[in-house]
Amino acid sequence: MGLLIFLLILTSSSIQTFASKPEANALLKWKTSLVNRNNPRLSSWALAPDNNLTGTINRNTGATLCTWYGVHCDARGNVEKLKLSASRLNGTLDHFTFSSFSSLTHLELNMNNIFGSIPVEIRYLTKLVFLDLSGNQFSGEIPKEIGMLTGLKTLLLNDNKLDGYISQELGNLGNLVKVNMSVNFLKGSIPSSLGNMTKLSELYLFQNNFSGLIPPEIGKLGSLRMLNLDFNDLSGSIPPSLGNLSSLRVLNAYMNKLSGRIPKELGYMKSLTVLRITHNQLTGPIPASLGNLTKLKELDFHENLLSGVIPPEFGKLESLIQLSFSHNEFSGQIPVSLSNLSTLEQLYLNDNQFDGFLPKELGNLNSLVEMILVKNRLNGSIPDSLGNLSKLEQFVLHDNHFSGYLPETISKCEKLKYLTLSNNSMAGPVPKSVCKLRSLQILDLGNNGFSGPVLQCFGNFSHELIVLDLRLNHFQGNVPQTFLNQSNNLRSLNLNGNRLQGSVPGTLINCRNLEVLDLGNNMLTGAFPLWLDTLPELQVLVLRGNKLNGTFHTSNTKTPFPKLRILDLSSNEFTGILPSKYFTNFKAMTGIDRNTPGALYMGGNLSMYEDTIELVVKGLRLELERILVVYTTIDLSVNKFEGEIPNTIGHLTSLRLLNLSHNSLTGQIPNNLRNLKFLESLDLSSNRLVGEIPLPLASLNFLAVVNFSQNQLQGAIPQGGQFNTFENNSFQGNNGLCGFPLTKSCGDDVPFSHIPEGDEDDDSNFFNGFTWESVAIGYGFGMLFGLGIGWLMFYTGRPRWVIRITDREQSRHGRRSRKRACKRNQLSPITNASFSP
Repeated sequence: MGLLIFLLILTSSSIQTFASKPEANALLKWKTSLVNRNNPRLSSWALAPDNNLTGTINRNTGATLCTWYGVHCDARGNVEKLKLSASRLNGTLDHFTFSSFSSLTHLELNMNNIFGSIPVEIRYLTKLVFLDLSGNQFSGEIPKEIGMLTGLKTLLLNDNKLDGYISQELGNLGNLVKVNMSVNFLKGSIPSSLGNMTKLSELYLFQNNFSGLIPPEIGKLGSLRMLNLDFNDLSGSIPPSLGNLSSLRVLNAYMNKLSGRIPKELGYMKSLTVLRITHNQLTGPIPASLGNLTKLKELDFHENLLSGVIPPEFGKLESLIQLSFSHNEFSGQIPVSLSNLSTLEQLYLNDNQFDGFLPKELGNLNSLVEMILVKNRLNGSIPDSLGNLSKLEQFVLHDNHFSGYLPETISKCEKLKYLTLSNNSMAGPVPKSVCKLRSLQILDLGNNGFSGPVLQCFGNFSHELIVLDLRLNHFQGNVPQTFLNQSNNLRSLNLNGNRLQGSVPGTLINCRNLEVLDLGNNMLTGAFPLWLDTLPELQVLVLRGNKLNGTFHTSNTKTPFPKLRILDLSSNEFTGILPSKYFTNFKAMTGIDRNTPGALYMGGNLSMYEDTIELVVKGLRLELERILVVYTTIDLSVNKFEGEIPNTIGHLTSLRLLNLSHNSLTGQIPNNLRNLKFLESLDLSSNRLVGEIPLPLASLNFLAVVNFSQNQLQGAIPQGGQFNTFENNSFQGNNGLCGFPLTKSCGDDVPFSHIPEGDEDDDSNFFNGFTWESVAIGYGFGMLFGLGIGWLMFYTGRPRWVIRITDREQSRHGRRSRKRACKRNQLSPITNASFSP
């Protein structure tokens, strides 16, 4: 509204009275240079009059320059301040006559759309105290002439597109109190001359491209209270001189390349409240002197290479709210002295090498809200005293060596939302007191030794519960029948690898948000639950390894399984023909758009849980620790299906694994399987298939595993492409087959098959995404997932999908190898890979 008044006055005839004043002429000149976004011929100030505002202008007496919007004058009528923040100004400063404003002390043009460079003529504003050009589109270098404005106290150039170097001349501004150059593209070293700004209180240089060392001269800034160097490429050691900053309250330097040890001198910064030096390459122990920072509220060193033990002196940090040492190499026990931190709300020690017992004294942390201790070597029982943590919301202890029972006292943590204890060695029944945790969103007890029945109350949790994971335990009895709330939020239900009996409960039809249902490797009986095809969000359905039987009757659902991507019904007793209608309607398997934004993995919005499923390829059990959203699988092996392979499978163009082995299928292999361009594994073994192996299958560039053995196939084995890498055990048990790799020759009168001309080019762009490492992994292990990793490297530009392969006889409690912390300019794998035969 104020801008409209300013613009109306600028365009009124009354301004002519003051046209001789240099400031007025300068503003009019600049006005005419500004451009309206919608009509480049009009000034952005040339707005239509607003009838509600015109009454405020006295047209009879005229308006003085000092009444214009954003213009403030001193007692002599000279323009002293020009405040046009967030005024929709669109243009450059090329036509701004700086020399006309000799009395200007404040220039505030922030939050507009001013572009181009900052003119060197800014040096004429010799009385300038406050300069704010932030939140615009300025580009180019910061002119060294700003160093001539020796009276400047505030310099705000943040949130622009400035690049180039910071000149040493800026060190001449000895009166500066606040400098903000963050969120630009500035590069080079931070000039040592900044150490001359002895009055500086705030220095923000984050989110640029600064490199080199942190200047030790910054240690001369005795008045400095805020120092933020985040998101740059700074390297070298932290200068010990920073310990001289006795007034410093906040030190941020995360996402750089800092190395070396943390200097003990940092313990001298007695005013410090926040110390964040994360995502760097710091090494060695944490100095005990940091225990002297009694005003510290946040101490964060996660994602470094730090080692040693937590100094017991840290128990003196009586003001600490957050302590984060995750993703390092710390060892030893968690010190009992941490129990003195009565104000601590967040304790993050995950992904280290801590061992020993969890101190029972941690039950004294009455303010604790989050305790994240995952991926360590902690052992022993979970102390009963932790039930005293009445404010606890996240209790995350998975991937340790905890044993014993889940304490009954856990029910006192009434605000608990995340309880994850998977991949430990805990045993015994789950106490009924857990039913009192009505706020639970994630309950993950997978891969332990829990026994007894699955508590029926888990079904009643479904209004709040998002994830229920009880896989790989010794639970017995029936699956809970209590999923009756149609407004429930249950997204993932995993009960795989237990001793559950009975049928799949029909009340699951009320779980309309269910994405993952894994009831595999139990003793479930009955027919296939056809009503599952009505669940609109279901993406993963695993019922493998049960005693389910019967045929697939035709479903009446108009669009069954609209989002299903992984279907595993293997190792059951299903009979009849394959469900052709389902194949026709698997829309999520008929095409993928690599450019579609969104999470790469299922459960992308859940920070404390990753969906995990198991697949079997060539007799090996593969555990997918994270499920890539584009991964698609159909496994109907080891059943009693008969009849021909439906042609409709050829429409599932995004399919990656197809296993129909160990059934009683007859007829020929459909030619249109050649449409499965992304297929990595094809197993049709141990059936009664006849005819030839279709020649076009040799054009499937991603095919890493095939098995046609134990059928009645005949003719020449296709040659070329991936078929040249397959061994003879992929074709044995077919007396009519001949050609490489079998020793049986087809004879001169039977030509070898080859890839049809032009087929190689069809996928040339996709195949270019492979690196030699991913191909080597694929061949070295003889598995499809090596090529899957290569595909993902093309898809995302980084190898983030990694799997763990274990033999069926391998211990459930085998620990996966630990990943290394990422560097500033590197993206590390989210999960680890360990392969064992």
